Amino acid sequence: MKISTCLCALFLAFCGCARQINPAEREEARRAALELQGVMDMVSSRQIPPIEFEFNSARLIPSSYALLDKVASILLQHNRLKLVVAGHTDYIGSQEFNETLSVQRAGAVKLYLAQKGVYPDSVKIYGYGETMPVMKGNSDRARALNRRVEFRITTRDWGTVY
Repeated sequence: MKISTCLCALFLAFCGCARQINPAEREEARRAALELQGVMDMVSSRQIPPIEFEFNSARLIPSSYALLDKVASILLQHNRLKLVVAGHTDYIGSQEFNETLSVQRAGAVKLYLAQKGVYPDSVKIYGYGETMPVMKGNSDRARALNRRVEFRITTRDWGTVY
């Protein structure tokens, strides 16, 4: 009984500390997420190229700029929102190297967005290395799909995101 009471109290305290967003903020976040999804759909349909890096490097390939310019535009239009950038790699290389490379690649994206006018503190980066593949296997296609950067729009305070 004491344990359940403590858990309930902890849950209520946590919920009470979380910043509540108003309906206007929620709608702005929904619209920005839809815009971002539209951009990502353009990448899937090859209307614009995906974010790519030089081999074994965090240096962006210039073909990535079109997508990043669109992401920057969305963030500049909705400047109260935050963006989570998650970097991923394929399995080639050590786990430690891939984790470091994925953070560096996410950092390169953040730097590019900052150079386009996006407030750096509104972008949080994470690197997951090879731990979250979207496709299993060692084919060139699987490896290419696993080397990626993912975006997520949020209105949450950074302390509550992860």
